[in-house]
Amino acid sequence: MNAADRVVLAGCSQEALAAVTPASMLHWTCVCIPLGTVLYANTFISQYEGAGRKDRMMTSLWQAIWIAIAAGILLLSLLPLTRQLLELSGHPPKVAELEAQYFNTLGAGNPILLVVTAMTCFFNGRRKTSVVMIITMGAVVFNFVVDYLLVYGIGPFPELGIRGAALATVLARCCEVLIYGVLIWREAKRLDLPLLSECRIDRELLWKYFRFGIPSGLHYFVDYSGFTVFLMLVGTLSSEALAATNLAFSVNGLIFVPLLGFGTAIQTLVGHHMGARRIDWARQTTRSATLLGILWTGGTGLLLIILPQLILRPFAMFADEAQQESLQSLSDMASTLLYFVAVYSVFDALAVVFSSALRGAGDTVYPMVITLASTWLVMVLPAAFVVHSDNPSLMKLWFASSASIVFTGSCMLVRYLLGHWTKIELVKEEPAVI
Repeated sequence: MNAADRVVLAGCSQEALAAVTPASMLHWTCVCIPLGTVLYANTFISQYEGAGRKDRMMTSLWQAIWIAIAAGILLLSLLPLTRQLLELSGHPPKVAELEAQYFNTLGAGNPILLVVTAMTCFFNGRRKTSVVMIITMGAVVFNFVVDYLLVYGIGPFPELGIRGAALATVLARCCEVLIYGVLIWREAKRLDLPLLSECRIDRELLWKYFRFGIPSGLHYFVDYSGFTVFLMLVGTLSSEALAATNLAFSVNGLIFVPLLGFGTAIQTLVGHHMGARRIDWARQTTRSATLLGILWTGGTGLLLIILPQLILRPFAMFADEAQQESLQSLSDMASTLLYFVAVYSVFDALAVVFSSALRGAGDTVYPMVITLASTWLVMVLPAAFVVHSDNPSLMKLWFASSASIVFTGSCMLVRYLLGHWTKIELVKEEPAVI
C-alpha cells in the first residue's frame, strides 16, 4: 500500500514524493512496538496448534485483539504532536507540512491497522497464508484505485493530494477488518472452535505477550526508528537527495516485502514445530527459507544492476511533461542507489530469515539487541557524522546504511548457529485464566 501511495504521488509533486516515505517510516516507528507485540500471536497460535491446544489458540487471538484495540486508542494521543516533531527534522516547510498530513491521516487509522494485524495471525499462525495473501492483494488494488481518485480528484471525488493517499490506505484496512471478521466467524463455526467463549482476558497469556512480544516489537521499533532518523538526515542534504532515496527505498520495499513473507512463514512454521518439539523440522524449515531468500534477493539484485531505469519507470506513469524532466534527474540519482540495494538485499534476507526463526522459537531479545546496535551504532551515528562533516554526500550515507544491514544479517546467522533457541519452551506452562 505504501508503494502504491508513492507511485501515485510521484506524479503529484516532488515535495509529495519527498514527504511520503519519511512520514510513512515515522508512522511505522510509532506503531511498530504494539504491532510487533500483536504479531507475536503468530507464534503463540502456531505453537499451540502444534501442541494440539485449540482452545489456547483462540485465547491467543483474543489477547492480541485486546492489545490491538488498547494500543491503537493510546496511539491516537500522539497525533497533536506530529507537526512539532516534524519541524525538528530540518526539512523544507512545505515538505514537513505534507509529512504531517500523511502521518496524521494514517495515524487516525491505527486501531484499525492493529486489529487487522491481529486477525491475520488467526490464518498465518495456522499456515492458511493464502487467505491473507488474497485479502491483502485485494486491499492493495482497492488502495491503488482509491489513491488515484482521491489524490487527483477524479470525477466526483475531492482532490486531497497526499492526504487522499493516506485516506485510501485507511479505507482499504477498514475493508480488511470486515472481511477477516466474517471469515474468522465462519471458520470458527466450521471447525467448532471456541470463538466467543475464549474472549476473556488471560493474565498469564498477556504476560507472555509482554515478555516475548514486546522485545519482538522493540526489534521493529529500533529498526524503523533508525531508518526514520536516517531519512531525516538524508533530507538535510536536499529535497532531491531525499526524493531519490525514497525512490530507491520504494524499489527496495518491493524486494523486502516478500522477505517479510518468508519471515512470517518461518516464524509460523518454526513455532509450530517447536510446539510439537520437532527441532529437526524447525531446522529444515529455516534452511529452505534461507535458500528461497537468497535466490529471491540475488535474482532481483541482478535486475537492479542490469535494468535500473526500467525498474524506476512506473514511478513516472502519472507525471505530466514538466514533471517527467524532474523525475528523470531523480531517476538517474536513484539508479546509482539501487546498486547498494542489490548488494545489501542478500544480507537483508539473512537478517529476516534467521531473526524470524529465533522469534518463532521464543528468542526475541537477541534480535532486538543486535538490531539496536546495528541500526544506531553502524548506520545512524556514522550518518550523523557525515551530514555534519565538511564534505557530506548521499553516497557516504548509503554506505553506512549498507554496512548496517550486512552486520545485522551476519550476527543473526551466528546466533542461529549457536543453537540457544532450541532450548526454549514457550507453551509448556499451564495458563491461569481470570
